[in-house]
Amino acid sequence: MSKHLLPIQLIENLVDYYKTHQLYSIENSVKFPMAFDATAALFSLEQLKDFIATIEEEVAKHPKTPVNNIGIRFYYAAYPETSNWHGENYEALETVDTEYAKLHTLIAVPTMEIDGISYDFDPSDVNTYQGQKPTGKGIAIMAENHGVLFPPGPKVGLWF
Repeated sequence: MSKHLLPIQLIENLVDYYKTHQLYSIENSVKFPMAFDATAALFSLEQLKDFIATIEEEVAKHPKTPVNNIGIRFYYAAYPETSNWHGENYEALETVDTEYAKLHTLIAVPTMEIDGISYDFDPSDVNTYQGQKPTGKGIAIMAENHGVLFPPGPKVGLWF
């Protein structure tokens, strides 16, 4: 079987397992009750290509600091309640649909390999090329978020 093929039944089983276990726990939480949560996030091919191209362009600006096995790590994340969308560090949420409050999302962060371990790094900051997380007030790193979440997006077109 091709490296880019997965049996549809396996995909169905994995998604169903998520829905009947993790999603069930989220939606039936006593401490943080939710009516529903997102089960999918869509990033356009152009958005992903642009993110990858930007990573490659920034790495090329630092030829004296070689980078091995660039990858992308997807972090599971959740948007806060909209009452928390204002203030320092939340400006990037200005274009996000407020219906996404409290829902799962994905955040993509570039990675590179150091001694067989994939470290997060910021291609535009050579100081992170040894796997060290930048610190300080107001720091921003190269990352991608703002996909389309389902739900609240329509279920039309979703197979799983």
